[in-house]
Amino acid sequence: MKKCVPTLALLFFAIALAAQETRLVQGTVTDGAQPLKDVRVQVLQGSETQAFTDADGKYQIRTGVGNLLQYSYNGMRDYVVRVEEGTRYLNLMMLPYVEELPEVTVTGSNRKTQKDLDIEYPVNPRIIRTAFGYLNADTAPGKVRLLSEEDIQPIGLCILDVIRNRFAGVWTTGNCQEGGDIVIRGPGSVSNQRVAVYDVDGLILRDAPIWLDVNQIKRLAVVSSIAYSARYGALGSGGVVIINTITGNPQGAKIKDQARLRNNYYKGDALDGAAVQNDLPTYLTELQEATTFDAAREVYNRYAGPYRSSPYFFLDAYRHFYDTLGETTFADGIIESNFSRFESDAALLKALAYNYQEQGRAEKALELYKDIFILRPQYGQSYQDLAVAYREMRFYDKAAGMYARYKYLIDENFLVESQEFSRIVQNESDNLLKVHGNQMGTDVRKIKTDPYVENTTRVVVEWSETEAEFELQFVNPQGQYHTWKHTYVDNEVRLLDEKLKGYSMEEQIIDNALPGLWQVNIKYLGNKSLTPTYLKVTTYYNYGERDQRKEVRAFKLAVENTWQKLLSINNPGNASIR
Repeated sequence: MKKCVPTLALLFFAIALAAQETRLVQGTVTDGAQPLKDVRVQVLQGSETQAFTDADGKYQIRTGVGNLLQYSYNGMRDYVVRVEEGTRYLNLMMLPYVEELPEVTVTGSNRKTQKDLDIEYPVNPRIIRTAFGYLNADTAPGKVRLLSEEDIQPIGLCILDVIRNRFAGVWTTGNCQEGGDIVIRGPGSVSNQRVAVYDVDGLILRDAPIWLDVNQIKRLAVVSSIAYSARYGALGSGGVVIINTITGNPQGAKIKDQARLRNNYYKGDALDGAAVQNDLPTYLTELQEATTFDAAREVYNRYAGPYRSSPYFFLDAYRHFYDTLGETTFADGIIESNFSRFESDAALLKALAYNYQEQGRAEKALELYKDIFILRPQYGQSYQDLAVAYREMRFYDKAAGMYARYKYLIDENFLVESQEFSRIVQNESDNLLKVHGNQMGTDVRKIKTDPYVENTTRVVVEWSETEAEFELQFVNPQGQYHTWKHTYVDNEVRLLDEKLKGYSMEEQIIDNALPGLWQVNIKYLGNKSLTPTYLKVTTYYNYGERDQRKEVRAFKLAVENTWQKLLSINNPGNASIR
């Protein structure tokens, strides 16, 4: 039966009904060694429903699809998990909540003097030194956004690279060779093009310090508050970018191991595919050892009964028969006869769609993304996925229509916007119009795209399980790496944003700096359902150009807490991850 994407009228109704289905969610909560008793499991969003774990750490709670569950325990970090259509079991390991407080002496008043801040500066990353003295981000007038040295990617080319895409409402122009500007736009100031001034170790500069070695940056602050930037006079009308360097901080040199700060050279310790094979399930090992189709079919038939309740078994078998043996008809039969195990679970449908896209089976992938859209009309990701699927089928007008529909629902408050996700969607939408606009009757000369992503190698990573935690490591041709951490401990704000807005994707940009082979590694840390996570990596070459091309790879993540080599990217230009 053919599935149709709902019209706008039906879509509003579908979004309103999306969370009405209820189910029993159960699981176990531990501290990594022992079960935790009396962990509170509470339904958020106005509900009073809650449950507590027993002496074995077990709990049960009934809630609706789309609701958020919060896990709370004294002394432990709170966790928030979104209940989805496939959620039945949620098992958590809670970690201690540790807040490092600087050792300072407070005398007389809660208001700290410049001398107090000077003493506290080496150990409090919320303090930055300016041309007018120390500034405490927590007590300063207006909003101060800070990056510490651990947050600054050490292989960026210049300060423009460090700033790009790190702060909402902050834009950069130009490049690291010719220079550029940083524009800080406050609420409602879209037409305000005043550029920021720079305060580098107390030296005030009009032009962006592209000459500054980003490896030497200790702290960086973006200040848009008029109350503070007024100290810089007319120069500060566009806001201030404050930079403290390591060499410009004599106190910091006394308490920091400088080698540790930038010791980001890859040690070659990621497992390759052959090493990961040792952890394959028995049925997959036997399938790979079968030398003929008949032998492999016998293995499949022998295990199909015991694994009949596992959709992951059928996914593995499908990939083996399709990719390894080239038995496409038999492989498709495996999915067709077991599709009932997939059809009501968006995460499983995504896993299958990833495989179809890697295999170039765009029509089959499109049908699955339509199914996912019907299951998750309130997820921003559903619109992005369906737009890409339409584009792969060369239905460019329909792809553009999905982006327009997403923006309309944001404007009408039926969906909640995420700045992180909207940036990715904007890049995708702009690229669609620039590359295929002529075929859609659009004058591509009028399409303005983000210069940050133009003519780059763009890497888009998507994952099937929204609760998946992992670390991605990008190793450049010189052996230095940058790690993006998708973990609750390291990136809690981002993960909560994903749950609330409904997306599970990230983009990384490789631009014109270092030529050669890049290696992408991953350390999978698991998910709350104790099931495999499927990953899709789309690499775009010459992004936004006429000769733009892409490669799609799909991966099954099951081996945990071990660095594994994911793929290599042979960048045709000069490259630098930012």
